[in-house]
Amino acid sequence: MSSFIECLSIWNTKFQTVQTSKELPQGTSGQLWYYGENLFMLHGKFLTVIPYKCEVSSLAGALGKLKHSQDPGTHAMSHFVNWEISQECGLGSQNSEPSKRTLRRRKIEASVQPEVEASKQLLSTIKKDSEKHIEVELRKFLAIKRTPDFHTVIGDIVIGILGRCKTEPSFYPRNSLMQLIQTHVLSYSLCPGLMEVALEKMDVQMLQLCLQQFPDIPEAVTCACLKIFLCIGDDSLQEIDVNMESVSDYSDAVQDEQMEEQTELLQNGFNPEDDNCNNCDKEFNEKPQDTGEETTSCPVKPKKAALLNAVLRSAYSEAFLLPHLKDIPAQHITLFLQYLYFLYLKCSENATMTLPGTQPPTLNQIMDWICLLLDANFTVVVMIPEAKRLLLSLYKFVKSQICICSELNKIEVSFRELQKLNQEKNNRDLYSIEVLELF
Repeated sequence: MSSFIECLSIWNTKFQTVQTSKELPQGTSGQLWYYGENLFMLHGKFLTVIPYKCEVSSLAGALGKLKHSQDPGTHAMSHFVNWEISQECGLGSQNSEPSKRTLRRRKIEASVQPEVEASKQLLSTIKKDSEKHIEVELRKFLAIKRTPDFHTVIGDIVIGILGRCKTEPSFYPRNSLMQLIQTHVLSYSLCPGLMEVALEKMDVQMLQLCLQQFPDIPEAVTCACLKIFLCIGDDSLQEIDVNMESVSDYSDAVQDEQMEEQTELLQNGFNPEDDNCNNCDKEFNEKPQDTGEETTSCPVKPKKAALLNAVLRSAYSEAFLLPHLKDIPAQHITLFLQYLYFLYLKCSENATMTLPGTQPPTLNQIMDWICLLLDANFTVVVMIPEAKRLLLSLYKFVKSQICICSELNKIEVSFRELQKLNQEKNNRDLYSIEVLELF
């Protein structure tokens, strides 16, 4: 505890947090006494006595999240000083009117109360009413003005819905869950069972939305979503509404134009007809029956591409993701690699090395996933005849990128040498003094 002129603050010196602070407009003598769980301080012409109990320090207490257990019928003492109670009791203030802070606190409590009551009513509705009625009541609840603890209330509502889903397999208020996710306040930690239910129902639209919004999805769940996205049929996706913001025009109309450009110029240092890869071309010609042809057409439909992009943009840890990638079937690994290679080719079409669209995958994300898939399944992929041409194409592409990076490094070194020459020329006739300070 430390005292300051015109202000009294109580600090937790162990965790360097301030527990409370009080302005003293009438000034003090700069002295503070503590006796019998009371603080004694001269404030103007008055001796102010403030009840305060110095308890054992803990991180939960320092952050104000300590839950005190108390026996029934006993009155729990507040861990922090309540200045308003002290003032209302006549300690430290000769003005009996409520302070501005007291009025502000009462106003906040009054605004929170309607939301608490509404959430209780909604949870009661979720336990017994129909899905349609729950959807209507949820829409009314979301129209209420939000409070600071809005995200925890939404999390409790989702948990309530999921609890009934477990007890009643036929109960699945999908529209209500979509409304709750679109509040943008949820995370996987707040409702860990939500994505599990969506995986059981194979609700790819909800899974895509969760992947786009949840920052803390476990790698096992991310990989489970990837498996569903790769195995789901295109016919099943026709009737599903999928967010297509991350997908640009992947039509084949640009294929002929790109083939003409490739015969005339390099695209970011990559030419599929480069002489440096004659060995690769010979192997291509040996087995023309391979089905995995190098082409600029997208190997998957746009809706599936949008779902895969959601996986590419999700956060992950390589060490935790790699074991789960080994469980993906070989044909799905090949398909995903073909799609990633297609995205890499699309990136190489422009100087910025980016994909068009609102939220497309980045070049680093594409390359990272290619490396992850090959690291986890290289032995299996090598044994697949359909993937041989793809692997050779990836090898040729990487080799060309190494060449262009080497040339760029040479240019960078040349520019540095020219810059040094210019600096020496400019500083030749100048006089300067350098001062070295030794401590």
